[in-house]
Amino acid sequence: MKGKNRAGKAVAVGSIILNVFIFAIKGFIALQIGSLALLSDAVHSISDSASSVAVYVGLVIGEKPPDEGHPFGHGRADQVAVLAVGIILLFAAISFFTDGIESLLIGPDRLVMARHLYIYIFLTAVAKEIMGEMSYFIGKKSGSESLKADAWHHRADAFTTMLVIGAIYASEIGLVIFDPLVGIGIALILGYFGFSYIKKSTYRLLGSQPSQEVIEEIKNIASEVDGVKSVHSIKVHDYGDKKAISLHMKAKDSTMRSAHDKSHRLKKKLEERYGATAEVHFDPKNIPEKQIADIIQKETDLWSEIEEVHKIKTTEDENEILVSMHLLLPKDISVEKAHSIATDFEKNLEKKISDELKDHVEIQVHMEPDGESVTSSPL
Repeated sequence: MKGKNRAGKAVAVGSIILNVFIFAIKGFIALQIGSLALLSDAVHSISDSASSVAVYVGLVIGEKPPDEGHPFGHGRADQVAVLAVGIILLFAAISFFTDGIESLLIGPDRLVMARHLYIYIFLTAVAKEIMGEMSYFIGKKSGSESLKADAWHHRADAFTTMLVIGAIYASEIGLVIFDPLVGIGIALILGYFGFSYIKKSTYRLLGSQPSQEVIEEIKNIASEVDGVKSVHSIKVHDYGDKKAISLHMKAKDSTMRSAHDKSHRLKKKLEERYGATAEVHFDPKNIPEKQIADIIQKETDLWSEIEEVHKIKTTEDENEILVSMHLLLPKDISVEKAHSIATDFEKNLEKKISDELKDHVEIQVHMEPDGESVTSSPL
């Protein structure tokens, strides 16, 4: 994380220095000629410095390792930085808009500016565009949302600076209304970007539902794992450069141990695909108790020595389905004969249930000859 953020922090620091310098140039010229649009653009530039400070702080905090209070790290500090950028832009937009309206109501003065000053202002726009390209490139490479947001802030500044140049020239030739109108235009542009950043960052900070594309992709990955029937309750938590995925899995016919193995294979696939931590909860399958009871009854009907089978109970552990029952045998039968019947009955029944359910089953029979309960040995 630190390696990836080094370039991002360098861009943020460079942006802070550049914006302070541009603010000084624009502010000085704006005060000299009395341009509301250029003064607003100067404040826009210094607001870029404030947003770059927020980006820098977000990157520094975001690279802190996980701790007890933040088990997934501090990656969401990046989104806090994006939120700060949005708030700064929104407040700047409100200020520029009200100043522009006030200027229109009062009536703007005609502006006059020396030709070489046009070049200086144009060069600030070029510098901002270069900074925007660098911020976006580093942000995309490192996955930093705040750097990409700051890149659009730089580009917006470059664009508005070109509008300001046009407005000042228009005012020089008598179209004085263009200076406050451009100031209002800058306000609307900044307001749009500010609102979009606030909406995007709060959406992620509060924990947004993954996109349908991501959900479908996770379902496709699950379908590639042999024995996985379906997945549901998919959640993806975004922590900057880290993600946490959780979901529930249903396995095809399998024991708990088998389902556990499948969940581990799915977990590994998801972590490899997304570079995330994944948690897969497998839903226990419903034991087909009625189906098992019907098989037991059919098998019992084939044994004349068995008077009754009752107290049938089915459970499941990590390895197999466990079926226990009580076997009522004639009272005058010997213990040895009863044990032989119970053993053969267990073997036949275990094979039939296992074959029909396509699962491993263990049968345990409790004999009741002469009214006394005798437990046969498990197979």
